[in-house]
Amino acid sequence: MDQWLGNQWKNRKPQHIAAFLGAMIAGLIAHMPVMIHNYPTLDTFWNIYSDQNMITSGRQFLTFACAPTSYYNLTWVNGIVALFWLAVSAVILTELFHIEKKLPAAILGGILSTFPAVTGTFVFIYTIDGYMMAFAVACGGVLLARKTKWGFLPAILGIGFSLGVYQSYFSVAILLCIFVLLQDILRGGIEEAAEGAESRKKEDGKEEQGKKDATSKGGIKKVLLTGLRFLLMGIGGYAFYLISLKIMLAVQGAELSGYQGSDKVTGLNLSELPAGLIAALKDFASFTKGGGIFTVNMFMLVAYAFFMVLSVILFVTLFIRRKCFRSIGAVFLTILLIFAIPFAASLIKVMSPDSYFHILMRMPWAVFFVFGIALLSEFSTEREKRKSGFGAFIGALGTIAVASMIFHFILSANIVYFNLNERYEKTYAMALRIADRLEQTEGYKVGDPVAILGGYPNQENYPSTDITGRITKAYHLSQGDYCVNSSEKFEEFMKHYLNVTIKSAPFEEQLRIGGTEEFLEMPCFPDVESIQLIDGIWVIKLNG
Repeated sequence: MDQWLGNQWKNRKPQHIAAFLGAMIAGLIAHMPVMIHNYPTLDTFWNIYSDQNMITSGRQFLTFACAPTSYYNLTWVNGIVALFWLAVSAVILTELFHIEKKLPAAILGGILSTFPAVTGTFVFIYTIDGYMMAFAVACGGVLLARKTKWGFLPAILGIGFSLGVYQSYFSVAILLCIFVLLQDILRGGIEEAAEGAESRKKEDGKEEQGKKDATSKGGIKKVLLTGLRFLLMGIGGYAFYLISLKIMLAVQGAELSGYQGSDKVTGLNLSELPAGLIAALKDFASFTKGGGIFTVNMFMLVAYAFFMVLSVILFVTLFIRRKCFRSIGAVFLTILLIFAIPFAASLIKVMSPDSYFHILMRMPWAVFFVFGIALLSEFSTEREKRKSGFGAFIGALGTIAVASMIFHFILSANIVYFNLNERYEKTYAMALRIADRLEQTEGYKVGDPVAILGGYPNQENYPSTDITGRITKAYHLSQGDYCVNSSEKFEEFMKHYLNVTIKSAPFEEQLRIGGTEEFLEMPCFPDVESIQLIDGIWVIKLNG
């Protein structure tokens, strides 16, 4: 083992170390607040200890992905493991996109670990270790299929596993395949031309023929073969996912719940396909335009817009400079791949047009930044060959834009965690007051059914102090003043954080009481009459 590790260290690449450290350092700066505290959300109380068996949501492998760190909500351990997987992903992507310099590799790692979808997943930190493992496995599967002739075979298992942890990472894999093929088209234009030029010089000495781009033959053939391996990987991975899902559903005697379109994974209704394609296009356009996470202030807007426009310009410039346009096959394939991008990014909308696409499912958009950085690296290589000062200036601006986005993603993450802390403190104070008043109410005994109705407290008695809404509105379950909003969640919160027992009344009874005249005429908490006994149930009116 010592010898093997020593050999691996000797064979290390500087850009891999830069990518790994970039992800770990930026990730710790962004996410340490949520890693060293316990900030509950609406779902936390059922996941303080949970085996994460989410097979009814089509996530049959999540329980296995989360098992190594135990099923407890160990925020520090889960967070460190998640950052490790993100750092490994950064190394994989650095290798996948041929990034050979340390600075681009470092900012790739930084953008990956601070991307808002990662922040949104950290809000659900009890499961982030499994999710980020699945992301790394998806990236690794694409690298295997790209690098070796038969690599798509083990990649099938990786893609299927990733899908069985979180379905959104299938879009990550598809986008990576698309961008790798686009980069191969660019690189084929120079690599194949160089090979063809050398060969033709030896044959007839006609140097001018060496200028003809060879992408139309050998280059495109290589791209198509890589694309075929990707296709086999994707089809095989999805088949493995479906087969394993159906087997495990049968073993557990469970059925898909339909949550977030999970019931659609076993088959696509062709009659819904047009609506799905339109929904995907609309979703892609609206989220890419800003999505509430890229343009929350002027600095982010400028950096984001500049980097995205620059990426397009760099791609077009490299496509022209490397004479890829001389190949009809290269042009056709490029158009086809670019056309597929919106549908790959919003694939869930294609399959389930009505599904709610929240921040955890937006990880595929991180791949756009990764490819932009890869283009910067490609352009840097081109610039060095041409010794262009203007090219160096453009490269520096692009790097600054990415660094600016990383900085503002870190700020957004910390603002989200700031509000999580504020919500916990306010919820704790509210729950403590309710428990104290209830215990002092004449006639109340522990074990009596309780209905805490009205959702969140009314702002007349408890004015909103959330000042983060402009940021947190885009981050699922992180906005607002309180982290509980029902009798059942107050029950769990009091049990775990106050060591107080209350027993929630049956939900049907709560609904019935909420529509009675007696409840509607009650004043809101903390009024002295805000706690009353109605039909044998202690009712506490917060709002409504």
